Amino acid sequence: MAHKKTVLIIDDELPIRESLKSFFEDEGYCVFTAEDGDKGLDTYFNEKIDLVLTDLRMPKKDGIEVMRRIHEKEPDAPMIVVSGAGQREDIINALRMGAKDYITKPIDDLDKIGHTVRQVLENKRLSDENKKYRIRLEKSEAKYRAIAENIAEGVFTVDEQENFKYTNQAFAVMTGYTHKELLKKNLKDVSTEKSFRLIRQQTFNQKAGVISTYEIEMLDAENILIHVELSCSPVFNEKNIYRGAVAVARDITKLVELRKKFQKYLIREGAAPKGVTPICASCKSIRIESDTWVPVEDYFSHIVFSHGICPACCNRLYPELDLQDPESSY
Repeated sequence: MAHKKTVLIIDDELPIRESLKSFFEDEGYCVFTAEDGDKGLDTYFNEKIDLVLTDLRMPKKDGIEVMRRIHEKEPDAPMIVVSGAGQREDIINALRMGAKDYITKPIDDLDKIGHTVRQVLENKRLSDENKKYRIRLEKSEAKYRAIAENIAEGVFTVDEQENFKYTNQAFAVMTGYTHKELLKKNLKDVSTEKSFRLIRQQTFNQKAGVISTYEIEMLDAENILIHVELSCSPVFNEKNIYRGAVAVARDITKLVELRKKFQKYLIREGAAPKGVTPICASCKSIRIESDTWVPVEDYFSHIVFSHGICPACCNRLYPELDLQDPESSY
């Protein structure tokens, strides 16, 4: 069941109190009344009051003093002042004390007062929701920022123009810049021209809600090229308008170098005849896998050689020698 809103009416004129009380009760409000400032304050601090409707000129404590006391305890309390004609200075003071609106006497349009009260209460509801949202957001940001600061990968956020809005320590170390230096830069300042064009293309996709992972080339503080893999998630505001991206950056420079070496190896292996060992026609050195050349003796260092002659060469060079006769000699 919805909470019935409570209204406190403080006015020293009984007809006005009774008229307003009857009207707001008909409108579905729970109504409290008080004929002076002291009783009004006592009621306010002992009941759950959603809105105060107070006259300015009253005996004992006037409306300004009532508002001051309430404002000290609850700065956002919804209050509307009722003033007579010619009390311009009092109205200005009341607005400075936190009054959300004012109504002038004589009161001849209760529907207008009802509209003003509904509007002030709705503004208070929206303000309270906004505060709760900000508190949740701050807690969430603190939680995820703590996580971001303690992971190995670089993390950063950018706005819709690619300006850095946040970087964690890992990303600062990766690029060689300080946090303050990075927050003054744009992604364009730390990327190659070709890579920044790719970033802008990916941003176009992110505006459509696409989460993307791609590789770029960045330049660190010493202008040294680093290869980075970016995983980017778009950020939208409450109106679903693109406001930037959160990115996780991983340094893949060593991986890219290994990839290039492997590609060279594949090209070399693909061009070379299979099962063939290259031997220098001049010095007879042999090429090994590391693309270096070694003397033939070192290549066959695991084999023990002895001098001799094979049977075919023996028959060709020494035909008179009978190898089957152990008594024969040259």
